[in-house]
Amino acid sequence: MITITDEWADGTTDDQPSTPAPATPAAAKRPAPGKRGGAGGKGPDPQPELVFQNVEQFVTDYLAPTIRRNINGVSLTWCRTWWRHPEALSRLTAMWRAWENLRQDPAVGISNWWLHHADPHLRVLLDGDTGPFSACSLEGHSEFPYAPLPVEAADPAMWLSPAFSAAPKPTDTPAAS
Repeated sequence: MITITDEWADGTTDDQPSTPAPATPAAAKRPAPGKRGGAGGKGPDPQPELVFQNVEQFVTDYLAPTIRRNINGVSLTWCRTWWRHPEALSRLTAMWRAWENLRQDPAVGISNWWLHHADPHLRVLLDGDTGPFSACSLEGHSEFPYAPLPVEAADPAMWLSPAFSAAPKPTDTPAAS
């Protein structure tokens, strides 16, 4: 586990992880006045550094040590090879990306992350009956025992509607020069 300095640290022991802070102070990442993007600026806002370089690092170094639950394999379950479950990988990636963005709000960012991202995703991920790990056990991974959702191809004309497609409407095409 990587230890990351936390400006809110309360002196707890290393086995009780705290919210990691960015590698450099937030003030150092703020652009100088007049250097912001947009109409009055001189370029885009700089992108803040990521605390975790990928979802695996986020799960291994932050989420797994932080989440403490009675993972009994019945009401709550987890798979130590979580990356082998497409839904779990997608949800955990969404949690990581949201965390990286919301950690920059010193007022309520992490609270918003817990309430609107972590809690809903964890309810689904850890659900022992219907979650993506529900066929796995404390002993190990189960090789996708459930079939993917059944689908049937739609009529291609259905996707011509702007409500169902990202394709530009014919009138949106640029005029020839």
